[in-house]
Amino acid sequence: MGLLSRIKKSVKKRMNRKGTDVNQTQQRSLPQSPDSDGRIAVAFSEQLKMGKGSTFRYRETNVAVFRLEAGLFAIDDACTHEDGPLGEGDIDGVMVTCPYHDWRFDVSSGDCLSQDNRHVACYEVIEHSGLVWVGKQTRQGTADRGGLHDDGLNSPQIEI
Repeated sequence: MGLLSRIKKSVKKRMNRKGTDVNQTQQRSLPQSPDSDGRIAVAFSEQLKMGKGSTFRYRETNVAVFRLEAGLFAIDDACTHEDGPLGEGDIDGVMVTCPYHDWRFDVSSGDCLSQDNRHVACYEVIEHSGLVWVGKQTRQGTADRGGLHDDGLNSPQIEI
């Protein structure tokens, strides 16, 4: 069998009876328009696993969305210490620990447990019709960055 025949056979296997790529029919896309309350669909419900966080693009920022026993929560994905990805952090109850330097945040309120005045933004989040929708900001986060590590490591002071 020649190369062209192999390619044709391979393509034919991937096609279903309607002549559409099987993988294409399994792909879905999120609605491009906001819902009636202005919320944006960021994920399919099955993408959020219980007790885990995931990061999604919402408007012009990244949000970390968490499915927990206490409900769904959405916060700014950037840790207020050094912008670590909170959506990748470890969860304990409603607390997420930043994977970079262990700063801890309450995902239900945005409060920072590592430093009082360094909270993250919170967003409205709901689930309906098999989709996760993120809406308006319910709490503004601080723009401040930096501070002491909360992972037990000490950085030496460097004099210049």
